Amino acid sequence: MEHRHLTLMFTDIVGYSRLMGRDQVQTIAMLEDYRRILIEQIDKQQGTVVEFIGDAVFARFDTPIAGVTAAIEIQKALFSFNHFRDKNLPQLQTRIGLHCGEVATKNEAFFGDDVNIAARLEPIAIADGICVSDRVYQAVKSELHEPVLALGVLPLKNIQSKVRGYLIRPLGITLRIRGHYLNRRVKEKLGAYRYPIAASIFMLIAAGIYFVPRWLVPGYDANYVEIADFQMLSNDQNNNSYLSSGISDAVRAQLADMKDLYVLKAGEGVQAPIVLTGSVQRFGDNLRVSYQIKRRDGDVQITGGKLDGKYNEIFILQDRLVGEIAKYLADEFAIPNFRPARLDTTSDILAYEYYMRGTDYQNRPSTQTNNDEAIKYFTTALVHDNEYVDAEAALCEAYKTKYVNLGDVSWFNSAKQHCELALKLDPTHTGAIRTMAAIHRQSGEYDQAIQLIDQVLAREPDNTPAARLLALTYHDTNESAKAIGILEDCIQRHPKDFVNYKDLARIYLDNGNLEEAIANYKKVLEITPQNNAALNNLGIAYYYLGELKQARKYFELATRLIQGPGAYGNLGSLNYFLGDYDKAAEQFKIALAMSPTDALLQLNYADSLRNTNGKSGLAEESYNKAIALAKEIQLVNPEDSDANITLALSYLALHNPEQAKPYLRKAELGAPDYPEVIYVRLRYHIATGNFSEAFATLSELLDAGYSKAILERDPDLVALHNQPDFKTLLAHY
Repeated sequence: MEHRHLTLMFTDIVGYSRLMGRDQVQTIAMLEDYRRILIEQIDKQQGTVVEFIGDAVFARFDTPIAGVTAAIEIQKALFSFNHFRDKNLPQLQTRIGLHCGEVATKNEAFFGDDVNIAARLEPIAIADGICVSDRVYQAVKSELHEPVLALGVLPLKNIQSKVRGYLIRPLGITLRIRGHYLNRRVKEKLGAYRYPIAASIFMLIAAGIYFVPRWLVPGYDANYVEIADFQMLSNDQNNNSYLSSGISDAVRAQLADMKDLYVLKAGEGVQAPIVLTGSVQRFGDNLRVSYQIKRRDGDVQITGGKLDGKYNEIFILQDRLVGEIAKYLADEFAIPNFRPARLDTTSDILAYEYYMRGTDYQNRPSTQTNNDEAIKYFTTALVHDNEYVDAEAALCEAYKTKYVNLGDVSWFNSAKQHCELALKLDPTHTGAIRTMAAIHRQSGEYDQAIQLIDQVLAREPDNTPAARLLALTYHDTNESAKAIGILEDCIQRHPKDFVNYKDLARIYLDNGNLEEAIANYKKVLEITPQNNAALNNLGIAYYYLGELKQARKYFELATRLIQGPGAYGNLGSLNYFLGDYDKAAEQFKIALAMSPTDALLQLNYADSLRNTNGKSGLAEESYNKAIALAKEIQLVNPEDSDANITLALSYLALHNPEQAKPYLRKAELGAPDYPEVIYVRLRYHIATGNFSEAFATLSELLDAGYSKAILERDPDLVALHNQPDFKTLLAHY
């Protein structure tokens, strides 16, 4: 007899006996599919199937996380199997039970209470569900991202010990499921009175759902729809993936024209209550496009459909698709059903095909290879139709991205050239205007950017994206009052558009008005509760206020949504001021791997290394990298404030205040009241030993709202901390 700590899994098929009674041959075939799916997922997690007992499967795993991962992947695989299966055939669903503990084994036989507990948990799960014991849940909860429902203490037959259970269901925990377990608990506790009490509870819940207004549900009444990239289902997916990418972008662009509807792209850090997914299939010259509209809460499907057409009629097919989706969304949100206009700007199918291929690469992760492929296909599209304005605008964006990634000024000039060509073809093209204005802003040509946006607003006074771009441009020129006025007008006209509050909060954050920034970012979260950028920036605002626990809370929430460079950079800064320089350096390093051309991240990484024992050589190397990156930015815009700040701080850290001085002066000319510029001036005075000026600058920094807590924790201000007047001055604020 051998004793081992194992995680045990029991499964069975829901309604197996009923299925066998209805069609034995069909059910046996289903059982073969079921076992194939389970074996595949169990093997992937290094699990072992111990025994098949009819429709039941008994498996073991070495760790709880392996068992839970396998169970989740089994349920997802069965969902996909049912989704693409003939809808006239019965659904293949399973229940899964998981428990871990010390198990006695002999000749591949398993004994003990822990085996019985795992077996008893399986029937407690509902269809598509996984019932796990408290031991399993506690072992995996930090890595678990699927919906979970606590079931409390479970009465298990012939088991004396108390076992708490949890339901994991990848497809979501719906109200019906909660009701099922509530009814189960009522039955267990109240015996004969269970039915009338349960009926009363369900009636109250139903009445609440019916009568509670939609505006009480966060983010629901704002009419946001999240559109995921359509999947390519053809066998030659690698050759046809551009079709799904092109159709996805076309659907988003057309639906964005619907009044009172806000379109979000899936995967960009904001989750909406309504989700649109779809797929594309190509069979020779034929196309089939399918779509599903779901409510995120509970993964409830609202509607779906399929449209068929010829490949050379793709424009008509896209238009029909958007028309159907628009109708359902109008019904769901109770808004007028205005059919969005067709957006195709070419009649050449081949040009459109190359444009879609380019869009496919442009939508992939931003790498040099993907960017070059996008440029190649957009250029080829223009060979087939030299007046294809969308292709010109896309080339402009692609070259701008290439400049951002590589820093070569020639790509910046190419972007500008293609934007100019696009605007010659269509002076009202939104994408070209937006990119061209961004190029003017990036190169410091603010007057040209303002003039271009003003022309758009003269034609389209209610063009909110253009108005927001104008506000941010005024903010770049230190005309924040104008910027705030424009955004407040946008909010008045469109109070459910979270981007208006986000941009207003950003201006307040830049100006050091932290309380107003926090209020507006919280408004963003009221409308879109799962908003990565708002969570990150709330963390930044609390960080500057010195409320580091609040800052950590929002940074960690943001990192759970998206593990991007911003999230890791913010956590790095937080740990830097908490004195954990090793952890800060580790997080800045992760952020730099994702965004290697970010000069400010490189500077922060160098600061962390400088304060870590034995890393001075690496720190110096990183400061020089930050200097090189900032100077590349200045090739395009010598007045770039962040670049000047990065250069000044890098030279100060390298004990070279004379080289830092001209960059400090440039930063002061551009934004003299910007807290970060005042902070650089403070560092300069400390580096030159001018403590009387340092204290005057410190007062100015505190007047601008800079955090006392951060100043007290900043290792670069140690020389100031040691001055007798430092604590006295801080006490006045």
